[in-house]
Amino acid sequence: MVPVLTSFLPPTHTNLYIPACFAMWKGFNSSAIDDRFIELCGELSEEHVSKSNAPEGEAIWKDVGIWSQSQWDLLVGKGLSSLSECLTTPCGVYL
Repeated sequence: MVPVLTSFLPPTHTNLYIPACFAMWKGFNSSAIDDRFIELCGELSEEHVSKSNAPEGEAIWKDVGIWSQSQWDLLVGKGLSSLSECLTTPCGVYL
């Protein structure tokens, strides 16, 4: 479900689906799902990094880029956890 969801979410109107994605993400305890959501967040960050004033469909800047402080905290925590796993086991191998 998560790979399909993250593959087809549009890069615009992120304010409509990002809160739901983060709420769903908090419910999972899977490094594979963490990696998919981290990839999605990275793509969205790249897409919206150079937008100074947000026209229709663009993300609005918040506390940390396009992320609220609580979203940023979850994102950084999951990213560091994923990095820690990659340093202790071969990346991309889930046992």
